[in-house]
Amino acid sequence: MDEHKLKRLLYQYFNNSIDPEDCVELIKYIDANPEKVSEILDHHQFNVNTGPVFVDIAADQVFKRMQSDKRFHIPQPEYKQQSAIIRFFKKQWFSVAAILLVCISVALFATHNTTHTGNNRLANNFNKPIIVPGGNRATLTLSNNKVIVLNNAANGVLASLGVSNVRKIQNAQIVYKNTPGDGTVPVDGNAINTLTTPRGGQYQVVLSDGTKVWLNSASSISYPVAFTGNERRVKLTGEAYFEVAKNKDKPFYVSMNNVQVRVLGTHFNIAAYNNDDDITATLLEGSVQVTKNNSMSLLKPGQQAVVPDGNNDIHIMPADIEQVMAWKNGYFSFNDENITDIMKRVSRWYDVEVEYKDNIKDQQFGGVYDRSKSLTDLLHYLEKLGKVHFEIEGRRVIVMK
Repeated sequence: MDEHKLKRLLYQYFNNSIDPEDCVELIKYIDANPEKVSEILDHHQFNVNTGPVFVDIAADQVFKRMQSDKRFHIPQPEYKQQSAIIRFFKKQWFSVAAILLVCISVALFATHNTTHTGNNRLANNFNKPIIVPGGNRATLTLSNNKVIVLNNAANGVLASLGVSNVRKIQNAQIVYKNTPGDGTVPVDGNAINTLTTPRGGQYQVVLSDGTKVWLNSASSISYPVAFTGNERRVKLTGEAYFEVAKNKDKPFYVSMNNVQVRVLGTHFNIAAYNNDDDITATLLEGSVQVTKNNSMSLLKPGQQAVVPDGNNDIHIMPADIEQVMAWKNGYFSFNDENITDIMKRVSRWYDVEVEYKDNIKDQQFGGVYDRSKSLTDLLHYLEKLGKVHFEIEGRRVIVMK
């Protein structure tokens, strides 16, 4: 389990949104890696929904039950040499008590829910085909307009492009590599390739300069097969995360609509979907310059630039890095967002259309959820969070009160 997944499962514990099977996985991980979990709990503030009175009353009982669990049982002769897991639990007993209480509650709730589905409108979808999450799907359009479906292509060289070639090295990544030559083959700076992900797709590309790009669903990026001249320029629609290779002599530009991001070498995320009201650029490392027409702003790590569609304003604000990077790390993160913004992301990842029957667009939701789960599982989760219900008809989701 990597750190991102561990944090996500801990958050789901504390906000009462974890699945029972994930609950079991986390308990096993805590048992095997107490120091790692202890470090996460020490350095991150988790929003525990249970009140202090509830925890004070129940914690001692849960701790005693934990001590009687066979996984944590210490034989009497060895009691004085307590294991790391017991020492960890004693240090973190309030947090772990809350975790176990939530786990037990969720498990009981899930059991109750499976036997009382009469009022759940999603219950009618159990006999219908399951809509699975997106995956590693994309097309590559070469400068000669040849289209390669990457999810069907074998690993290896896909095309030779003058002084460069493009190779598929695994199911989710293509890499451009400049080949050494004798100078007789001209470098075509106008040879542009375009990587496009469909709804329900994601992919990675390593550009010829070593820049790494992760492309989210319903997105595309156009770039030269080899960067020539004094700058590096790409065009983006949708969302992508960049780790730009450092080159102080060749600034790197990302363009979308009338907005441009300029960097030398840094890590940042850009969301620029056509059906969103704003373009956002979020900086994780280094520095970037964001411009729109005559407006310009500089970002520092941990900041986000929000550029509205209708004017030249650039608003700089603190960024929620965990939420911004959730898609790349394999989960959804909802931070008091309205249902329409949430369903935009859902529709792109699961490749479904969304219809609203009732006026519920002002409802807000919070929490995290694994993007590898089925659409039905995700909608069940949202129903638990607020006064909203869903029906699935084919590849259309109907949202109602």
